[in-house]
Amino acid sequence: MKKQLPLFLAVAIVLSILLAACGTPAEEAAPAEEGPIPLDFRLNWTLYGEHAPFFLGVDKGFYLEEGLDVTILEGSGSGTVVKLLGNGTNTIGYADSATMMRGVTAGVPVTAVAVIFQSSPMSFIYRADAARPTTIEELPGTKVGITAGDASLSIFEACLGANGMSMDDVELIQVSNPQAKETAVLEGTADTFLGYFVDQPLRMEKVTGVDMGWSKLVDLCNVNTLSSAIIVNNFWAEQNPEIVEKFVRASQRAWAYTQEHPDEAAEIFASHAEAFDAPLALAEIEGSLTLLHTPNTEGEPIGFSALEDWQSTQKVLEDYAGFNPEDDVTVYFNNDFIAEPPYLPPGN
Repeated sequence: MKKQLPLFLAVAIVLSILLAACGTPAEEAAPAEEGPIPLDFRLNWTLYGEHAPFFLGVDKGFYLEEGLDVTILEGSGSGTVVKLLGNGTNTIGYADSATMMRGVTAGVPVTAVAVIFQSSPMSFIYRADAARPTTIEELPGTKVGITAGDASLSIFEACLGANGMSMDDVELIQVSNPQAKETAVLEGTADTFLGYFVDQPLRMEKVTGVDMGWSKLVDLCNVNTLSSAIIVNNFWAEQNPEIVEKFVRASQRAWAYTQEHPDEAAEIFASHAEAFDAPLALAEIEGSLTLLHTPNTEGEPIGFSALEDWQSTQKVLEDYAGFNPEDDVTVYFNNDFIAEPPYLPPGN
């Protein structure tokens, strides 16, 4: 009669056989190396020079050094970006601050985490051979090309209101899309349209050969609002604060690098944007770099925004553009993710 192995010994033998077949626990537990986190970044509009630093950040590997695999997506207006972030289609994007503020007062869960353009680039754009308006006195009766839901309407209303006028004092020429505004001015149907001096007039000159001019609203009307900002969906940001911090820091680094190397930024951007060559990209970049600070933020890191500037922006919109103000303007912005120069990842 055969002797039976003690139970504990039998179990030990079986376990040793299984371990030999399957490998050691240490071998099984060795985790796969994690790759960068995919992240879509929704722009406010189709590509123009203001966007160059973000493409530079991708190409130079600034986002990858933060562990982020960023894909830049074109946009179709700040209002659309705010909606897409609000409903969670996208989580981080780039939009006009005043447009975002209207979304916040309507209950859209978004916040600005870095304000890049702190002086508005919004301008009256016109043919140089038919320049109007060049002074505030020329504004009454001016034919202004406009689209439905135009993001420029808020600051335009503020411009008029601050100078004792309303929409009734100008002639609005309604057109179907932003390109039609340009066509209306080129053909003389409209005297001017509202757009960014850092983009449309420079591009129109290149494409059409027609000399263009512009008058900045901040100069003509003496009003200013905070402009382009990196914004986030609040719920996503609460769950992913490290991703927000990394994205903002890499973006600050990209803008700082662009300040030092605008020619390189122009070359990189032109390689991504078919409508641009390097000289046009450089002209738009140089204009963009003049808008990064207000007197309240001089000497502060790129993207840092001042409480006073949010208060004054809200005041302008409230007084002249029918804006329903918030009691506490800090609902619009958060400086907690702003890094200090040189904007490098920890340990670098």
